[in-house]
Amino acid sequence: VRYLSLDIGPTMLDFAGISHSYDMDGKSWKNAIDPINGSEDDWKNNRCLFFESSDDRAVRCGCDKYMLLGSDASPEVTEAVASDWWTGTEALFDLCDAENDYVVADSSTESPEATNLLEDEPQKAEDLKSLLQCHLGRTDATISPLYEECTGSVATPSPTATPKPTLPVANNGGVPELIEYFPWQYDILPLASNTVLSATVLDDNIKRVRFNLQYPDGTRPGFAAGTQDSVSGDLTTYTRTVDTSSQSGKYGFKLEIQDNSDDIETVCFPADCSSWIEFVVADTAAQVVTAARAEISDIILRNNPDVNLAAKFVRHGFHDCVGGCDGCVDMSNPDNAGLDVPIEALEPVVDIFTHFGVTRADIWVLAALEGSSITQEDGDPDNRDFEMDWIGRPNCEDLNEPADCVDETCNHIRGPNRNLPSPNLDTHDLLEFFSNEFGFSDRDTVAIMGAHSLGGLQRENSGFNGVNGWVGNTRLLANDYYDSIVGATASLADCDTSANSVDDCVNDLKNSNRWEQVFVENSEPEFSTPDRWEWERGTNPDHFVMVNSDIALVRDLNGLMTDDGEVSTCQWKCNRNNCALPACPHAPETIGVAAEYASDNGLFLEDFESAFKTMLAHGQYDTSAGCASPPCTVGAEARRNLRGPSN
Repeated sequence: VRYLSLDIGPTMLDFAGISHSYDMDGKSWKNAIDPINGSEDDWKNNRCLFFESSDDRAVRCGCDKYMLLGSDASPEVTEAVASDWWTGTEALFDLCDAENDYVVADSSTESPEATNLLEDEPQKAEDLKSLLQCHLGRTDATISPLYEECTGSVATPSPTATPKPTLPVANNGGVPELIEYFPWQYDILPLASNTVLSATVLDDNIKRVRFNLQYPDGTRPGFAAGTQDSVSGDLTTYTRTVDTSSQSGKYGFKLEIQDNSDDIETVCFPADCSSWIEFVVADTAAQVVTAARAEISDIILRNNPDVNLAAKFVRHGFHDCVGGCDGCVDMSNPDNAGLDVPIEALEPVVDIFTHFGVTRADIWVLAALEGSSITQEDGDPDNRDFEMDWIGRPNCEDLNEPADCVDETCNHIRGPNRNLPSPNLDTHDLLEFFSNEFGFSDRDTVAIMGAHSLGGLQRENSGFNGVNGWVGNTRLLANDYYDSIVGATASLADCDTSANSVDDCVNDLKNSNRWEQVFVENSEPEFSTPDRWEWERGTNPDHFVMVNSDIALVRDLNGLMTDDGEVSTCQWKCNRNNCALPACPHAPETIGVAAEYASDNGLFLEDFESAFKTMLAHGQYDTSAGCASPPCTVGAEARRNLRGPSN
């Protein structure tokens, strides 16, 4: 059983006729795929394949296939239940007919995966499960390679049983080796009274094995000796029982192994005891969401202070949800430049917390919500919770055919190509985009633009010269964004028309900070972005910026912009008779709402949360039933069910 990617090196060396004297964590496929000397039967008779899709795992040996599914929300379970085949999160199938040829399902032939043989052949299922778990341990990225193959008897197309993993032989007094441990990295365990940690060690002269535990709240009681539980030849299993009943969330443990040799050898696991074997204790999706959110918050707070990760999570959420929140973006699209930072930051969260129907798409949405929540001003009574309402968003690889994605491969960085909004939209086009994409009202659109109070604009990503952002504090979600583009009047409705004309009120709204349009030339070699026109306030290099789509909230630039964004026939405002250009006309649909938010931060946060959560529930699923007790699971539409080996 192997990840195919691990086999590339041995296979290439085999074809080249090069032998290697060192261990390799992989196996050549030459005998199976060589067009001249290869044997097609080798694929079936002598190979076990390991499969994964999202949180689902499977192993296929000959005609037998065993699946261990992440939850009842797995697409495999969804398909089985919808087809009235079987239920549960484990399954065993015979993929062959009476002649031991693989069955190909079509309109006249039922899928061999319609019949679950788990109850009929429990021993075979248990043996394949052991083989699967052995391989998961051997390919764990957190441990040093052991170069020991998990083997099974697959000499015939339809094996009657697959033996349990073959363990290594004694190492003759060398450094002690960790052979097996529990829980596995990223395991999900129930919120039980106790969890038994275990480690099986290869050494005939062990002095002690010590365990250290980290609780979800960060408590670390320190290393404590494990209890010798069983001995089998040179293999000894040690255990430590810990209380996991009071806290759900992410746990971690590490091991310290010592032998009794003259030169005492000490082995740490993970290496150097610098990291943790992480697992999750939870009984419900809500507990998983809470734990994942705490992890995201911790990542934001401990991140490099030069990287505004909270703002990047908010931007990432918007880009993901254009076209539907599906846990994928097209990183070949220049508009997505810079999203590699939040994607990479969330990878360990995705690895750990995609349980109980929580998907990668959900984790990305959760990060956007936490990015908004954590950046509100401490102690402000107007702060919002940004609660996670929905889970179960399918990832793009479960929704699309490969041809729909970049390079015909659907994954988190090769999603379907979506058209993101131009930075040069006028008022009408801005309102139309958000209405068509998310069903937003005009008020929703004005509110969502307040996300620009967070973060800045990097020339290498967007072409705009805005490292200081739109407002002074790029780490605070607040109404400063609106305050910088409107004057003192709260709204047109608040204007005292008995003393002032409507025109006077509009002029008051327009009487904000002065913005000047500036050309940004990006011809320098370090930039591969287009030239831009941006609006600036302040003195370089400490200026703030707005793009035309921001200005569209308060100025109607319809017919006044060139294709590249230049506005040359009007200026921000004109308060005297000899202005070089007339003032740009106000945007009547939106300027009053922007003024309301400028004078009422609580109102802005309330409306922003509503619009943002609507955006983050956008996708190919149904939320029309509402959610009385979050988190709720989205209604599923027909999804493409991916099958196949992971690369």
